[in-house]
Amino acid sequence: MRIFLSFDIEDEGIISKIQRVQNGLDKSAAKMKLVEGGNIHFTWRFLGDTSIAQIEKIYNALQKLEFRPFTITVESVGVFPNLKRPRIIWVGVGENAQRMIELKTRVDEKLAEIGYPIEKKFTPHATIARIRFVKNNDQLLTDLERVSNEKFGSLNLDHIRITKSTLTPIGPIYETLYEIRGHK
Repeated sequence: MRIFLSFDIEDEGIISKIQRVQNGLDKSAAKMKLVEGGNIHFTWRFLGDTSIAQIEKIYNALQKLEFRPFTITVESVGVFPNLKRPRIIWVGVGENAQRMIELKTRVDEKLAEIGYPIEKKFTPHATIARIRFVKNNDQLLTDLERVSNEKFGSLNLDHIRITKSTLTPIGPIYETLYEIRGHK
């Protein structure tokens, strides 16, 4: 199974604001695929094709992870890898971004115990669009500049999910396999 670890954005108000940003992007400036509202999430780690036995090991390792839920703010719009060659449009984290990075480090440490290498770089973000190619870079940059400081709202970061991703011609279908909850 193709899996990743996620923190899902389930707040309809935040999803609605993100969709307004998505719909405000000039589709003639770039050929892009927008991420559907129900699929917008923060990825802790992409693990790819993984056996059922290995998924069980991942779940068992992450169950040992103890964390307290905390509030993050979803804000700002940016791109990866850079403005000259944008491929991913994302929304970021303002308040408590550092706590999210620290939790990601702890997730990686648990995964390292079962043989996964620790990832060196992590920028808390949720992908909202994938750019296939840019037709008018100036227009795209204008659109991105207009929404770069957008504020979407606050979320209680209270879970880490092991999520199955099934690729289909109309887009990915996500299914939660396991959930690890934070404790107060």
